[in-house]
Amino acid sequence: MTGIPANDCPSHFALDDLEHHGRGRPEIRRHLDGCTRCQGRIVERAAVLTGFQEASAPLWTRIAARGTERRRRRRRRLWFIQLPALAVGLVAAMLVVKARAPSDGPVPAPYVGPKGRAPVEIVCRRGAATFVLAPGDGVMTGDELRFRPLPIWPDARFIQIGSVDGTGRYTPFYPPAPGAASVALPERGQALDGSIKLDAAPGPERLFVVLSATPLSEAAVRQAAETRAAVGTTVDRVDRIDGVPASTAWIVLPKRAEVAPPP
Repeated sequence: MTGIPANDCPSHFALDDLEHHGRGRPEIRRHLDGCTRCQGRIVERAAVLTGFQEASAPLWTRIAARGTERRRRRRRRLWFIQLPALAVGLVAAMLVVKARAPSDGPVPAPYVGPKGRAPVEIVCRRGAATFVLAPGDGVMTGDELRFRPLPIWPDARFIQIGSVDGTGRYTPFYPPAPGAASVALPERGQALDGSIKLDAAPGPERLFVVLSATPLSEAAVRQAAETRAAVGTTVDRVDRIDGVPASTAWIVLPKRAEVAPPP
């Protein structure tokens, strides 16, 4: 059938399709234009739709309100879950700030050592006590220090150790006399002979340790130490002193104003 008889009105499904999608066969539109019964049906359908919308409006309002409340409760639960973690983070940050805050007392000079391991272990005798200095430990006038070389450079056969005090003056420890050559390294694990006693020169004590495969002159090491200390170069490195390959390291010992008690 290609047409719609006058007494054969469109079904409700055809009217739904026409209202919701604006589609439909042309003959349906022509039928609606000329059918009084179908025009009444359209008016009735519009009235039913209006009544449904008016009746359901409070229901949709309640549904929307409940959805808003559920989202609000979910946000509150998330906040209470995250609050303890936030509090822990704030406490940790406060502890870090407190740990880094300057104290009322004097701030010790930083320990400057070689990357990896230090070239020597320093044993300090202070009065009746003997102990190994840890990084950052301070020293006093009258402390006696002994040095135990550590195997950090396989080519090392000789060592020199001296100190640049607060005046920028270099004092040789090993060898103990100006102009002498480097001393031979002792057997592994053994300390260098003798000890050095710290004087009352202003601190800190900036120890300059030089390891080399062949002996170096004390004068060349002195010049290198004083020159680098004057310009603030205290970086550990492998370089050359007087043309000889050498591994150099700085160890800065904060110096207290007190005098070590007698043994």
